[in-house]
Amino acid sequence: MASNSRRRLSFVDFAHPQAWHKLIEYAQVTIAFTKLITDFTNQWAKICFLASSQLHQLVIDFRKKTETEIRGKCQLGGMMYDLWESLLLESELESQSLKKMACLMEKEICIPLGSFITSKSVQLSINKQHRSDLNEILEKSHEIVRELQEEYAKTYNDSGVTPEFHRAHNLYVLELTGVNSLLSKYQYHILPQLLQGMEQTQVEIIDTVCQNLQLIASLIQNYHEQRHCSLASFVVTSTATNPNEELENYICSMNETSGGSSTPPVHIEFESFVSPVNTRNTISSHYLSPHTTSTDQLIVYAAPVIQSQLSSRCKQTGERIKEIKKDKSTLLTNISKTPVKQSQPQQQQQPHEDQQQ
Repeated sequence: MASNSRRRLSFVDFAHPQAWHKLIEYAQVTIAFTKLITDFTNQWAKICFLASSQLHQLVIDFRKKTETEIRGKCQLGGMMYDLWESLLLESELESQSLKKMACLMEKEICIPLGSFITSKSVQLSINKQHRSDLNEILEKSHEIVRELQEEYAKTYNDSGVTPEFHRAHNLYVLELTGVNSLLSKYQYHILPQLLQGMEQTQVEIIDTVCQNLQLIASLIQNYHEQRHCSLASFVVTSTATNPNEELENYICSMNETSGGSSTPPVHIEFESFVSPVNTRNTISSHYLSPHTTSTDQLIVYAAPVIQSQLSSRCKQTGERIKEIKKDKSTLLTNISKTPVKQSQPQQQQQPHEDQQQ
């Protein structure tokens, strides 16, 4: 079972110095990715803080406008006003929820993840420095062994087997044994532990990143569910409104505020016909009997017209009489200027014409 769940390869399999830079690069990328998620969450929290503050200020401003521009002019009430107040309250709750989510992101994700990144970055630096120091020690040890080996060979070539040769031989063998022992411990104990530690660090980083991403999603989901339930309740309440009932309640409230007194009926005063001929003889509709029929009203309205026609006819007759009298005076003047013989028949004819006239 253990062999089936165990990975076939690990960091220990890449102990060669040429593969070291790839392991370091992978560790640096995972830490940078974790830092990227931390920065994203931090900026998201700042945006939530800012949105919460702006939304809170928006609710305050519109509550003031409602009091001054609406409630100050009319005592508005009922379901319509209650829904508006409920919407402002939901917006205020939205602001508080955003602030709460921002605080949770900052407290449970940004700060712990930032500390985790710092710790793993320091640990990676220690591992890099550790292997660098070990490699430097090994290189220096190999250099010392090589120098002793050269001195040992030179002593043998120069003087053969002498006390100096034995001393050089002992120094060379001791250093060679120590370097080989150090190399063995480094290769089979120190370096595997170092690589296993780096591998475990990468496992912790990956696990922490996944957990924090799940935590971010969980916070958003909880926030969404809470706000969704609250807003869904608001929508259900708002759909149950009845505009007719709302208006009737307002009318009833108006009647209650007026002391319950009945509203007087509206009296309509109609305009009456006024004749342009003689306003004195115009009969106003105010003096008509309420039992007057439409035919009587037509006769009354036609009387001024008939009177106007009679007056015009009399005026024409008077003007005609004046013209006849003028013609008569002209004729008499002409007769007075004619001889006497002719005047007598004319005088006899004149009375006859006057009689005819």
